[in-house]
Amino acid sequence: MAEAVSSALAQGRALAVEAGTGTGKTLAYLVPAARSGLKVIVSTATKTLQEQLADKDVPLLRALGIKARFAFLKGRQNYLCLLRKEQFDKAPTFERRDEAPLYGKLDEWAQRTATGDRAELADLPEGFSAFREVFSTAETCTGQKCPHYDDCFVFKMRKVASEADVVVVNHHLFFADLALRTSSAGDAGAAVLPRYDAVIFDEAHAVEEVATENFGVQLGSFRVGELGRDAARVLAGRAELSAARDLAARLGTVGRAFFEAASRCRPAAKGRPWGGERSAGESDRWPIPPGSLDPAEPEREALIEVLRALAAQISGSADEEVNLLERRCSTLAAELSLFGRRSAGALRSDIEYDEGEAPPQERTDVVLWGESRLGHLFLHASPLDVASILQDRLYDRIGPVVFTSATLAVDGSLDFFARRVGLADAEGPLFPLDVKVLPSPFDYRQNAALYVPRTMPDPLEDGFAEAVADELRALLTVTSGRAFVLFTSLRNMRKVHDLLAPELPWQVLLQGERPKAQLLRSFREKPSVRPSVLFASQSFWEGVDVQGDALSLVVIDKLPFASPQEPLVQARIERLRSQGEDPFDAFQVPQAALALKQGFGRLIRHAQDRGIVAVLDSRLSRRAYGKRLLQSLPPARLLRSVEEARAFFSAPHPTAAM
Repeated sequence: MAEAVSSALAQGRALAVEAGTGTGKTLAYLVPAARSGLKVIVSTATKTLQEQLADKDVPLLRALGIKARFAFLKGRQNYLCLLRKEQFDKAPTFERRDEAPLYGKLDEWAQRTATGDRAELADLPEGFSAFREVFSTAETCTGQKCPHYDDCFVFKMRKVASEADVVVVNHHLFFADLALRTSSAGDAGAAVLPRYDAVIFDEAHAVEEVATENFGVQLGSFRVGELGRDAARVLAGRAELSAARDLAARLGTVGRAFFEAASRCRPAAKGRPWGGERSAGESDRWPIPPGSLDPAEPEREALIEVLRALAAQISGSADEEVNLLERRCSTLAAELSLFGRRSAGALRSDIEYDEGEAPPQERTDVVLWGESRLGHLFLHASPLDVASILQDRLYDRIGPVVFTSATLAVDGSLDFFARRVGLADAEGPLFPLDVKVLPSPFDYRQNAALYVPRTMPDPLEDGFAEAVADELRALLTVTSGRAFVLFTSLRNMRKVHDLLAPELPWQVLLQGERPKAQLLRSFREKPSVRPSVLFASQSFWEGVDVQGDALSLVVIDKLPFASPQEPLVQARIERLRSQGEDPFDAFQVPQAALALKQGFGRLIRHAQDRGIVAVLDSRLSRRAYGKRLLQSLPPARLLRSVEEARAFFSAPHPTAAM
């Protein structure tokens, strides 16, 4: 793999490599990158891998005498903004009363941190509302005009990155930066990353999803409220801008009116705004078909009118904070135009169109959809396909691009991945492309087993959750806890947890009760004294590394098919069907195969690890596509009963070669 990466970097080619767990793929790309003489971006999907690179792999390279300079850069929202914190401290407000005592921890940390990195606050809840108020945002950054510029954590990290040979980032930061620097309406000078010659994507299976998010537009109800509050603060005491202050005071009211009107347009809303209780079967995401937002058109136009009027009132100011407000108003007005009947100029995303061109509601390459999350409504305009965007924005602009992950191949081939990210089409590669599939050195036949019970009901039948609980009850006694129980839905996770938790003799952990870092710390601590059972959902399917005796069982309740009710999935299925393809065979099964392989990968993280992966979905053994899914998994032995699982686990465990 190292030779292939070195060759790709030297020859300016694309390379896609599936490298199984244990192959040493991080060193296989870091060493060639460090020695290439190129400015290389390494992009990862998870913080876990970033931490591994920073704490383990890069120090090893330095110990080996490799002199390249490395930098680690996160998105600006991960860094404390000294100016925003100073402003927040003057009048701190919190979404919930129980949050106020937590701010003391953040305040104390702010006095001593050397990096300003939010990761140092892992013990604070992920949804802590103060994070949004005191961490950096592009919209509120005044750059060199900020009184705290010399101490700014963001610009300190950017300076380090500009001087490095290899810069490690995450996919979200990479694609946000790429969208900004390459769009026709964007400001390339505002790009976050330094100039680079090559990109290496680790955990590349996540590239399509993250690129889709960053080349689209997300319009959240909270943004209007934040803009109104910031405008009131910035314009306070400015007598010459009294008309602008009046407009700013109206923003909250007109913004709330639009988002409430928009939420009433969603399916099954029945005239109810998003703040109401959802029915048990109602999704928190829904498609926005053409014309469905028409009832909210008066409120949308009223909001755009206020935003444009406010921008006009404060235009031409010598004050950088006021100029930022003007740009934010103009950007928000343009984004709102995506969701109406008429266009109004270009955006910095890839979803751009000119006056008179068909708006996104009438385009087939854009998916409009809504989402209710954490008490806020979000409107999204997402590209249906990122293949052509990546071709234009990335592959045509730089030479070497490397993709690697433990989960890229389906049926032993990388064709599905290559087509999804625009490296190939049905006829073959579109760019000079090398592909490799490198197996893991781990002895899966000896150390891992796949348990697929014979008697589980169909996942769609009533009583499935109860059957999962019964099966778990038996399996957990085999491994004495020490289990990840992974669900495809939060509802099933909570239901099975509630059925089993009171009777389990081990430490029981539930996703959402504590921050992820705390849950993992508790899970790993003293497994021989206090084994654990963790009930979790999607965020624990990847980027989680638990080695040794703490984890001996990974249970997956259902095959991880993406829901066809998800707006983007639904639109992609319809696109494939219109092209004469079978979307289930060409899209849904390959996606499920990769996701299932990710879940399986939580188990064996080291040569001496041993355990069982249980898939409690009978479709794996009784449907024709089950064979394809099984072929994409590591070659573990197949178990069909709890008795077989008990025999496997109690058998002598030979010492693995190191």
